[in-house]
Parts: sequence; structure tokens; C-alpha cells
Amino acid sequence: MKRFRKLATLLLTITSLFVFVNCFDLGDSKKSDDQNILALVAVAGLNPIAGNYNYYNGTSDYPGGTYTAPGNEIVGTYNISLSLVAQTMFDETYGNSYLYGEIQEIDTNKKVIYVRFRSDSSFSQGSYGWYRWTIKDGKTYVCPDLSDVSTQTTLASAKDDDLDYYSDPSDINAGCGLNSGFDPAPWSRLELN
Repeated sequence: MKRFRKLATLLLTITSLFVFVNCFDLGDSKKSDDQNILALVAVAGLNPIAGNYNYYNGTSDYPGGTYTAPGNEIVGTYNISLSLVAQTMFDETYGNSYLYGEIQEIDTNKKVIYVRFRSDSSFSQGSYGWYRWTIKDGKTYVCPDLSDVSTQTTLASAKDDDLDYYSDPSDINAGCGLNSGFDPAPWSRLELN
């Protein structure tokens, strides 16, 4: 967590310096009009959970369930950048599953990232979904969209989901996937790797 905070502070400092310098007309020097750079600066401050993580089920003392490993076993990885949420779910029986969600929008007030899944994802290709996050007891937790993603063919349809209906951040060990047809699942606990 310290490493993430240092990286976030450095990124914020560099971004602020870039914006500050570009506020002034420096004579004949050429300002960058590159929209990609401007978009990167805008997005840099909007993804507070960017990083490479191992993830676990629920809290560290979560006992596990019929289909879920206990909270002290790594069950996959999340690699979250400014433009992509890449999730790997480990499964020794059936083989690993992969989701590659291109970030469409981040709502820091609702603590949700909206994505469109790429064609190389194990499932939900071309559909839209969300990843909701919360912070509890100093740990970051993520709940992936389990609300019938296959019917969400537009960003608007993913945004229409009632996040509170499908996920409850007050119940880390059983508040993910509510009312989705799946048994309520634990939120994913992210730990930097």
C-alpha cells in the first residue's frame, strides 16, 4: 500500500507540474495539442485502484465455501491500468479464465469502473459490465458485475444497473453478486504483488 501511495503521489506531482507548465505561454515553444496526452492527464487522476494485484476471497479470515477458496489463498490476479482491467481467475480443474475489460468510464463518486470486454476474454465478449470497489479496514475490495452481463450490449445498459441491488459493500464476505442468480459471493480482496 505504501508503494502504491508513493506511486500515486509521484504521478499526481508529475501531472500537476505538466498542467502548471502548460498553463503559461512560453514564447515560441510548441505546446502539445495531442489529445492522447491530454486524455492521459485527465484519466491519470481518475483511477485510484490502478495497480497489479493478487486477489483473495473476502477478508483474510473468510473460511471459504463450497465453491470459494478461503481468504488466505490467492484465487487470481487483477492488473488494472488507466485503460484496462485484466482479471485472471485461477482454476486447477477447468483451467484459468480471463476477462479483459477496456475501461469506458470511471465514476469515483460511485466507486465503479465501467468496461467493455474484449473478444479475447473467456466469456462476455463484446458485452459491457462494471467493477465496483470499496475500501474497508485499510484493504481494497472489488466486486465484479454478475448481473447478467450478456444482456448489457451498451455502456448505458451497464450504467443502468443498480449497484446496491447487486452488491453490498457492508458485507465483504457475502455481498457480491446479490440478486444475480448466483449465490452471494465474497468481494475480491486486492493485495499488491
